[in-house]
Amino acid sequence: MNFNSFPNEVLCHIFDYLPWKDRQRASLVCSRWNEIINSDHYLRNQKLVLYNYNKVKFFSGVGVELLSRQKNIEFFSNAMLDTEELLDTIVRTFSGGTAMVRSLSLFLRSEHRLGARLVVDSIPNLRHLTELNISSNEALTNGVLIDSESLEKLNISFYQNSICRLNTPRLNTLHLTVRYPSEMDLVSKISAQLIELKVSFISKDHVAKLFRCDFRSLKTLDISLKNDKYISYSVSPVHLRPLEREAIFAKSIVGLEKLRIVDICNIFDIEFLKMFTYARSLKALTINYFKMVADVCELINGFKELNYLNLEGCQKADVTKVLILPNLQTLVMPYKQLSLFSVTKMETLTTLYYNNTTKDQTLFIKQIASAFTNLTFLCLQHFDNELVDPNAFLHLHLLKKLRVLVIQNMSVSSQIFANCPTVPQLQRLIMDTIVTEVSILDVIPARFPSLQSLVISNCFLYLIPKESAKYYTTFDELRRQMPCCRISTKDSTIFTNNGKQS
Repeated sequence: MNFNSFPNEVLCHIFDYLPWKDRQRASLVCSRWNEIINSDHYLRNQKLVLYNYNKVKFFSGVGVELLSRQKNIEFFSNAMLDTEELLDTIVRTFSGGTAMVRSLSLFLRSEHRLGARLVVDSIPNLRHLTELNISSNEALTNGVLIDSESLEKLNISFYQNSICRLNTPRLNTLHLTVRYPSEMDLVSKISAQLIELKVSFISKDHVAKLFRCDFRSLKTLDISLKNDKYISYSVSPVHLRPLEREAIFAKSIVGLEKLRIVDICNIFDIEFLKMFTYARSLKALTINYFKMVADVCELINGFKELNYLNLEGCQKADVTKVLILPNLQTLVMPYKQLSLFSVTKMETLTTLYYNNTTKDQTLFIKQIASAFTNLTFLCLQHFDNELVDPNAFLHLHLLKKLRVLVIQNMSVSSQIFANCPTVPQLQRLIMDTIVTEVSILDVIPARFPSLQSLVISNCFLYLIPKESAKYYTTFDELRRQMPCCRISTKDSTIFTNNGKQS
């Protein structure tokens, strides 16, 4: 096909439907690429990604006019980032104060420091910039000064130590990867103005400094701990001074509303969690990979205003306490922990993400219906990768208010809906990343007559070769049977003896 024979507007529409890499490939065989990429139609209000496709021709189309009107720009490390043509374009675009960019990202290697320095030095002139993302695998010479009157959100990750200084009076959101002491010093200096802070600790040696900060404006705090094998740190416990009511941290987190703590390394303990007991306004709590001992349960019960609780990855202890949370609306439950909630009915809970490893899968829906009487959303996930009991949904009708059912990330019995009673109130069914026989589709129209949306995403549906399986329900047949239901089958495939249907 000769692209050059089409009018510009036709080429624009063709390029709109191509993924970015395919657009690049097409640009290499289209001599009018410069006209297209600079047209009013193409890339209007879209994200411009500048990275290497081993051809200078792609960058020859990136002029001042195109770059200046983009609202989202990403720079990736590549050989073209050091060309005089592109560097000159960056200077002329960003120095005049007319660039419309709102979100700017730099993902750079050390050999492209000049391009990175030009972009960073131009930040004061980017009057519309509200979001900045900088990631570098080596230290930047003389550190980084980010000077912006308009910047509100900043994401920083330096693999090697780079001193970062900020002059950002409107900054309220900081996402930071902490590897070195200087990065915690940065947090300390601007903590009082932050509304949201997300900190990924690569070494636990810097965690204690968090409790010396003033978080008087903070509403959301996200803490995660991961180990980087290339950065050495001591294995001694995290030393924390006794937290007193008069301490700055204790007084400043009173207004905290969302707290997320993810400890993949299993280093944090109950003493660490107790540092947050003064966050009495907490409405959303995520604690992942902790052991559900009695002290942890008691601490969770202290947050009476919680409406969201995520305990994914938490381990069951021999002795636990029942969780009593009168305002809880959304719960992400860890494995085998229904007993934490089943003593008292939680009438406020409407959304449940449920995992289980039990071999008897017949009664878990009945137990859920007994504990959570007002569920409208139920997500069943993992189950040790198998939901194979054909009677697993035998009691699904007991969830009287259920509107959305999600099944994801496991192998599922094809008879699970065949043995399910009619559920007239269900409006949306999502099957995401499951493996099962195609016959699972046969009874969906009859079992869920009020279904308005059916999503079959990234599923592998197969047909067992046998005489009785000559006929099977195709995606098109399913659409004919359910004319009032919107059906999506993205990335899903039916495999048969004769081929496959996607």
